[in-house]
Amino acid sequence: MRITSSRLLLFSLTLLLFFEGLDAYSIFNIPIFWLGFAFFIFVFFVFTLRGVRWPRFDSISIRNWILYGVSITILNAIFNDLTLPVYASTNFFQYISLRLFRLVSFLFIIYTLNYIFKKFTYREVIRYFLFAVLAISTLSLISYFSYIYGYSDFPRTRAGSGGWSQPISRACNILRNYGTFREPSFLAIWTAPFIPYFFYLGKDKKIWYLLSLVPILSTVLSRSLTGFFAILLASFLGIVFTFFIHKKFQLSVVFLIITFMLIATLSPIFSYRFPSDGDICESDNLQDELKNSESIIDSTFLRFVELTNQGLDAFTNTDFLIEYINANGISILGEGYGFSNISFSYAADEASKQIDGNRIIYRNPGQVVSFNNLYANILMSTGLFGFLWFVLILLNLFRKLLFNHSEIQPFLLINVMTILIMYSYQAEEISSNLAIAFAFILNLKNYE
Repeated sequence: MRITSSRLLLFSLTLLLFFEGLDAYSIFNIPIFWLGFAFFIFVFFVFTLRGVRWPRFDSISIRNWILYGVSITILNAIFNDLTLPVYASTNFFQYISLRLFRLVSFLFIIYTLNYIFKKFTYREVIRYFLFAVLAISTLSLISYFSYIYGYSDFPRTRAGSGGWSQPISRACNILRNYGTFREPSFLAIWTAPFIPYFFYLGKDKKIWYLLSLVPILSTVLSRSLTGFFAILLASFLGIVFTFFIHKKFQLSVVFLIITFMLIATLSPIFSYRFPSDGDICESDNLQDELKNSESIIDSTFLRFVELTNQGLDAFTNTDFLIEYINANGISILGEGYGFSNISFSYAADEASKQIDGNRIIYRNPGQVVSFNNLYANILMSTGLFGFLWFVLILLNLFRKLLFNHSEIQPFLLINVMTILIMYSYQAEEISSNLAIAFAFILNLKNYE
């Protein structure tokens, strides 16, 4: 097989995705996924120096919005010098640089896919990406079953996002699938958006229907409410939009929903509870009881019902975020990426502290806190101006996608909606998945 520039770029982008899936690993305190980003950007610059002309965006607004975010962040870095929380794993310069690195990478991924689609079809590109998904999903299942069958799990080398260890086995907790990620929800966020593409490829080769069971089971065993409801709600909305706009009924998407629900229903046969630790396992909180139920249906669907019945107060992160915005207001031009997190972290410490006798106990003392919400991060980092700009970009892309008649349209629609739904509660940074989705939409005209 001749290694062309397009194929090498596709290899590097697939490798980036795979390394991104190794979230729980680091080398010399450098997270492995940053090495994947670094290699991808190195390849990008090598081809740029060799004279490769990257195709222009159909929507130049995305590029300018990214550059705006970069500019605001650099200006704040020049004129402000905030002190990071004491247990931050990087210094101030590294922390801000990594935020900029993520923004620039987002742009480069779109440019790269614009170039790749001059040579490859959607199906060829998706096949490469799904090989990375299958690899990460398979590793996650190997890790999960190690607790059930007693062989050694993979030793993780990166501290968990909520502290200094991987909290996989805790007394009273039901086993959740962490895989190669620091948290089970991170696994679901990374995996779930790719599931519709297995059913897109399955329309031509049935083997992809069978292969879809691996990422679906991986996602289901994570017991992530975010992953569960994002993929199911997005699939349902995909069916509705496609039917009313294109007058088509997507049986493949119905098959996706049925397969996902069937795996969720049968998956309790793999449930495993860690040995209990006496009285501390007792709980009067129905939400905790459901969360630790051996039934995945109870721990996801019934827990969701319980959460919604409790109202917004049940979603403590969201509740505090709204209080924080009410107390601090919204900037017109933004604080810059990273700066908003630092300010939010100190406020979170104060809001979450509890007094026990003469002691003050903090929930996550001295750590940089995430907004756990992409839209809140964009709002606080780029201000009302940057947020409204982002909303306009989304509306423009959805207009292109909703009225497109290509075969991939319903599956791409589910992919994008899954990402955007999940990012309302878990992740806070624009991701590789979102960059890939944007590039797919921008190239729909070429696909036709």
